[in-house]
Amino acid sequence: MIKEASILLDTKEDVLQEFDELDLFNNNRLNGVICRQSDHRYGAMVIFKINSEPCEQIIYCTPKLEYPFDRNGTFHWPDISQIEVWDKLDGSNILAFWYEYRDSKFLSFKTRLSPILKDGGYGSFYSMWMEYLSESKWIYPVCLENPEFNLSFEMFGYRNPITIQYNIPLEVNLLFGIRRKDHAVRPPSQLIVPSGTKLPKVIQIEKKSELTELYEELRSGMSTQNDGNLFVEGMVLYAFCNQPSWRQFKCKPNEIQQIHWAHIGIPKRELWNTAINSFENGICSFDNFVELLKEEYTEQQIGKSQIRIAKIFKEAISHIEIVQKVNEVWSRAKEKGFDITKDKGATFKFISQFFEKKDMRKVGSIILGQIGG
Repeated sequence: MIKEASILLDTKEDVLQEFDELDLFNNNRLNGVICRQSDHRYGAMVIFKINSEPCEQIIYCTPKLEYPFDRNGTFHWPDISQIEVWDKLDGSNILAFWYEYRDSKFLSFKTRLSPILKDGGYGSFYSMWMEYLSESKWIYPVCLENPEFNLSFEMFGYRNPITIQYNIPLEVNLLFGIRRKDHAVRPPSQLIVPSGTKLPKVIQIEKKSELTELYEELRSGMSTQNDGNLFVEGMVLYAFCNQPSWRQFKCKPNEIQQIHWAHIGIPKRELWNTAINSFENGICSFDNFVELLKEEYTEQQIGKSQIRIAKIFKEAISHIEIVQKVNEVWSRAKEKGFDITKDKGATFKFISQFFEKKDMRKVGSIILGQIGG
């Protein structure tokens, strides 16, 4: 399958991995190959069989966003006729994708480098997504209104912490669409968006002839807004270049994005984010973590940061394990009728049954940090 998928996706075999997974949303077993090529093929799949029946099809997924500059900091802008700027959210990417089987279309969901959405030892993505779907009814309508597109969503909030501390437990926004037939990207403004669909904030910008000036102003504005804390993760510039697909450019504030990585190694915050994101496919693997780093950084940069990389990975595992357990116990507490905003003492007394005494300070910090207490 690997060789055939490399031909279909026009990529090298070493960025491909076979999978055999049960789609929990439709009870179909999917057999195929997933790609980690760091471009429009990022997370793309070739499904070869469904329920052991030949059913070859390519599924295009959430692409890798690009920077408008190279590693030396030199900007390279394409010829752009229209530009939109949207807030960049800090959570887990969930893709709604369509596949065909026996003359029917099925809608399912996945994280970026996993073929299906599932729970693992390092993230309850399926459970959180199902919980959100049960409480918010806008996801399926927007998918059904755009059947020619796979839709990219972000699931964020203090129940799914990465870097930015949100004051909401769990939220989902529609980011953009990926046209199924040719992987062309469309921002929400180019999709059918029913009433009630939740979207990131659109950033109003003044028209400027110099795109680099606009980009630097956006970065500077975000840095001012953060002012020593982290309230803004970044922005995404959607650029229409008179081609089928809009191009997506990342824009991050200086305190998150540093251009001259080669001179200073990889920033701790970038390592942390990558480590946390590496758990989305349910695999706790140092090698997998390093492979993700290679998508963004050179061997030289990784070599300069070896000690820091190992340390951050170990810390990230400990963090995600305790956050996972805290969320599970907190859910039990709420089921029992405890409300930390009304009776902090009783709630913590219940929660303390499930943790060692030495861990309670960290447990309390996680919970209070999540609720903004």
